[in-house]
Amino acid sequence: MKLPHFLLFVFALLIFVAGLFCWKLFQLRPTPLEPHLPTNHHHTHLLPPPGSESKSLETPTLAAIDEEQTRLIAKLIPSVVSIITTDSPSREELLREFFGFSNKVSPTSAKMGSGMIVSSQGHIITNWHVVKDAIQIIVQLNDGRTLPAKLTGFDEHADIALLKIHAPGLIPIALGDSDLVKVGQQVFAIGNPFGLQETVTQGIISAKGRRAMSEATNEFFQTSTQINPGNSGGPLINIHGEVIGINNFIISQSGGSEGLSFAIPSNVAHRIYNDIIEYGRVTRPWFGVASRSLNPALAEQLELKTTSGAILVTTFAGSPAEAAGLKPGDLIVEFNGKPIADRVDLRNRVAETEVGKEVEVALLRHGTPMTLTVKIQEEPKISRGHFEN
Repeated sequence: MKLPHFLLFVFALLIFVAGLFCWKLFQLRPTPLEPHLPTNHHHTHLLPPPGSESKSLETPTLAAIDEEQTRLIAKLIPSVVSIITTDSPSREELLREFFGFSNKVSPTSAKMGSGMIVSSQGHIITNWHVVKDAIQIIVQLNDGRTLPAKLTGFDEHADIALLKIHAPGLIPIALGDSDLVKVGQQVFAIGNPFGLQETVTQGIISAKGRRAMSEATNEFFQTSTQINPGNSGGPLINIHGEVIGINNFIISQSGGSEGLSFAIPSNVAHRIYNDIIEYGRVTRPWFGVASRSLNPALAEQLELKTTSGAILVTTFAGSPAEAAGLKPGDLIVEFNGKPIADRVDLRNRVAETEVGKEVEVALLRHGTPMTLTVKIQEEPKISRGHFEN
C-alpha cells in the first residue's frame, strides 16, 4: 500500500473512532433526579408569593382548635379576679411595741392571690391561705374596677374561702364535676402570678388523688400547668370552660414553677360554697369512728390476706357508724363505691360526702364480706368559720 493511501485510511479510522466515542458519551449522560417541569401558563409560579408561607402550612383543624381556645379564654378571663390583702402585724411585733422594744409602728404586709366569681351576686371562691389574717381584702376585676371584699365563710382544712363583693355586671364562671376528671386531659390555669393579671398557662392533668403534706381532708389533682406565687385561688379549667380545680400549691426546689402543681378538686369547693350559702357556715360530715391503717404484721395477726383498708378501733356512741351496726375490728374496704386503701383514704372519703346522704360501706367482719348502709350526719361540734352571707 502506498503511503498516501495508508494515511488516508488512518485518518478515516480516527474519524470513525471519534464519532463512536461521542455517541457512547451522549448515551451515558446522567439523568436529572427532578422530573421535567412543564412550562405552560398553569405552572409558572413555582414559589408561593411573599407572606403566603404560613397560609400554606395552615390546616382547617389546627385553625379551628386555635380559634376555639382563644375564644374560650377570652370568655373566661372576666370571671377571674386578683386579690390583694393587707395583713395585721404579727403577735411578736405587737408585743415588742407594747413593751417599748420598738419605737416604730409595725408595718402591715400585703399578699396577692387569685379568685373566681361564682355567682352574679358577687360570691368569689379563693384559697383560705390567701385571705387568712387579712385586715383588708381588695378585689381587682378584669375591667379595672377595684372593690372591697368581705369574708363570708371558710374551711381551713380544705383551704377554701368564700368572699363577696357588690358590683353590677359580674360574670360568674361554671363549676364542673371534678369526679369526671381523667389523667391526661388538657387544662388551663388563669391567675395573677407575681401580680401579672390575666396570665394563662396550659398543661394536662398529670395525676389524681395526690395527698398533701398537711392535714388537708381532701386530695389534689397534680397538673403540669405552670403555676407560680399569686396563682393560688385561681381556677383550673377544662376545655369546656368549666372549673375542675382551684390552684393551691407547688412543689419546687427553685421557688418557681417546675411542673409540679396541685389543685383542689372543684367538688370540694362547690360543697363548701353550698354550705355557706345555705347554712351560713361549713358543715362537716360525721361518720363517727376511730380507725387505723393495716401493715403486714397487723394483717398477719388478724389473719387478713390484704393490707388495704381501714380497720375500726372503735365507733363513737350515737354516731352514724354505730347506728348502722359497724363494730370494732371491722375492716372497711369500700366507702360510697370507692375503694379504701388506708385510714387517710377513709377520712377523705367521709369528708367529701354530703351531710344527710346515705352511703354503702363494704367491709370484712372476721373474713366475711358485708355491706351496710350509713346515713352521714353533721359533726356535733363544728369549728368552722361562721359568718353571714
